[in-house]
Amino acid sequence: MGTSSSISLIFIILLSVDLFGSTLRVSATTRLVKNACNFCEVKDFCYNVLGENLEANRATTRYTLEDVTIKLAYSNYTNIQRKVITITENEVNPTLKQMYEQCLHDYVLLKSAFDFIVQTLVTNGDMGEAIEGARTHLFACMALFTQAPTSPNPFAQDNDNLAKFLELIRDIAYIPLI
Repeated sequence: MGTSSSISLIFIILLSVDLFGSTLRVSATTRLVKNACNFCEVKDFCYNVLGENLEANRATTRYTLEDVTIKLAYSNYTNIQRKVITITENEVNPTLKQMYEQCLHDYVLLKSAFDFIVQTLVTNGDMGEAIEGARTHLFACMALFTQAPTSPNPFAQDNDNLAKFLELIRDIAYIPLI
């Protein structure tokens, strides 16, 4: 067997292993996660976030699935907040710095909104109300950039993902998960 044949064989084996691994991940998605994702407004996002998440697929109740989703959303939030802080601190353009500072202020307020979301889960309160509080702060940050469309928005994708997380949490709270 020549060197080129060996490399081809190794490539085929690696390709097969990857395809097999992808198949395992797809089939590992539980009925609870599938039901949640199929009925929510952000279906693709749900499958991307929860479909391959081991904790989500270990969830056996709506409560545990909501808990996992809230933890993932909070982790995403803290990463974005760090990014907003870093970009704001390093911005030299005074106009942009002011916009970024306002956005950072909204992200600081999101912390208490996430605390309220967690408390709402624990007390079985109205998750829609809790999510609206968080969305208010997030959308305030997003609105800054729609009011100044020529300003660069280094948080656009992050804000969109966080909005999808909030939608997902709300949807899981209200959809029938039979």
